Amino acid sequence: MLSQLVSYTQQKGLLSEPGFTTKEIRWLVGVSPQGAFTELIPLDGQVKTAPDLLFAEMIAMPNALKSMGHSVEQAAHFLADTCAVVFGLAERDGQGQVKKPEEHAKNLQKQVTFRLLIELAAREVPLLEPIAQALSNPEEMQRFLGRLEAQAQKKGAEKLKPTDKVSFLVQGRCVLDFPDWHDWWRCFRAQAFPKSGTEGRMPSFASGALVTPASTHPKVTKLGGSAFGHALVTYDKEAFESYGLSQGENAAVEETAANAYRAGLDALLEKAETLGEMKVVVWYDQPIPEEDDFFKDLFAPAANEAQELQALERARQVLQALRTGQAPPNLHNARFFAAAMSPASGRVMLRDWQMGQLEDFIAAVAAWFSDLAIVRRDGQGLASPPGLNRLFLSLQRPKTPEQNFDDYLKPIKQLQTPLWRAALNPRLPIPYAAVAKIMETHTAEVMTGAFTEALRAQKPDAAALGRLYARMGLLKAYHNRKGGYRMSAELDLSHPSPAYHCGRLMCILAQIQEAASESEINAGVIQRYYGAASSTPSLVLGRLTRLSQHHLAKMAKDAPGLAYWFNTQLAEVWKALGKNLPRTLSLEEQSLFALGYYQQMAASRKKSEKEEV
Repeated sequence: MLSQLVSYTQQKGLLSEPGFTTKEIRWLVGVSPQGAFTELIPLDGQVKTAPDLLFAEMIAMPNALKSMGHSVEQAAHFLADTCAVVFGLAERDGQGQVKKPEEHAKNLQKQVTFRLLIELAAREVPLLEPIAQALSNPEEMQRFLGRLEAQAQKKGAEKLKPTDKVSFLVQGRCVLDFPDWHDWWRCFRAQAFPKSGTEGRMPSFASGALVTPASTHPKVTKLGGSAFGHALVTYDKEAFESYGLSQGENAAVEETAANAYRAGLDALLEKAETLGEMKVVVWYDQPIPEEDDFFKDLFAPAANEAQELQALERARQVLQALRTGQAPPNLHNARFFAAAMSPASGRVMLRDWQMGQLEDFIAAVAAWFSDLAIVRRDGQGLASPPGLNRLFLSLQRPKTPEQNFDDYLKPIKQLQTPLWRAALNPRLPIPYAAVAKIMETHTAEVMTGAFTEALRAQKPDAAALGRLYARMGLLKAYHNRKGGYRMSAELDLSHPSPAYHCGRLMCILAQIQEAASESEINAGVIQRYYGAASSTPSLVLGRLTRLSQHHLAKMAKDAPGLAYWFNTQLAEVWKALGKNLPRTLSLEEQSLFALGYYQQMAASRKKSEKEEV
């Protein structure tokens, strides 16, 4: 993985020199040539190339400066840091008291170091002299701190936070945009943190060359969950070390490669997709045309059904071109790399890593769409397949405003990775636990009437209908991936499972009772009998069948055509069922019952609309 990230960084021209990185700068402070702060400019988080220090270098900085004759207690970054560090801005409560006094005290110590670094650099870099002069002027600092405190009282986008990163505006430009300070910074790092060891003593895990391993690696900053970043490769505990090796020697990676893989991974994470609590990234070993990159299609729900169907058709066309030699030559040997990760106590938790041919990836996307395909509730075509995250969240009922998102995810968290793997591997099954969770949620929504409402509403809630399609599609995908009989997206009259036809029977019986009643009782029938019918069909459906004969006899007098249609539907179902109804249904069979009910409902509506026309 490290090697492929380094290659991606090189391919995209993202190589980052050690000691430099990109940072989001929220504010710029104008500095006049006379050393006075002039203005505060919001940048809305513009990304700038800035000086960078590894975590180990931050730890070592006080001692390094002490060896140069300067006494400091805390480390700080150079040229760009938080408002809390640069100006001593504290977070205060409603009474104006500092919320975290100990943290504020540390930030004031860091402020001393920040000012010292600017002063040292200004001796050799004239550009920084006005900044050093302003920072060393207590009255100027106090005056501008008052301005920051006033800005911190504002609301919305104009609000300034102590944790916002700030830098300086000199000569009409951000100081980070000038190259004047680069050489000084390189020399300072080399003097403060000298490298030890012999060149070429260990093979690199990233390049294979013999290198001096970096003792620590830069942290990934775009994973979220912490402002301090997360380490992908770290050995900060004795238990992680072996054979007497220290820190980064346990997985040797040279400093340039460590910076490269961090830069590449951060770039990928900026456009990552979300699956539950995970961030998912996919990249390729060579440039891929945008229309042939189906990663977004796995996650982004389309605005309408036609767009999703176009994505499926597009995937099939690309596959055909690859298999017949009509695709560009570079695509035939292209490879993909996919990683799923989440933050965990300052470390990157790599939850999944996959790689393979581009053709296999596109085939997996096409198979995934095909497996999830399910008829719309009105029977008119196929529903739009859900994005992966929407599919994952549909396993349970919607989150309430009072619920914490982490708590909401707990019951299904273990299904994130298996679903992702199934999406990329057509041979992998859908987890049984996903079916169990869907059936639990589905049954609950049937009992509350939410299921019936989603099926019947003239203007249904789009989110509720999307969850319904996602659940039915995933149930169908589960049975198709088991092997053997493959289900279709629409009603299947020849399905071999009695459970499926029991669901169809339940649907028709409910429709008969609704049609025969002057009042709208269908919701009551479903809510009262669906749960029992799906687990003990012979006990419930037998009784409902006998009741339906009374309704059909009455209907034959008032609406003989409708009665005839229902009788033909019942005959069709009983022909598929045989003479006897199953006594009990397993959880898997109950999922087939749900599919049979839903697909019968869609088919009935499609026929009804045709007859009305």
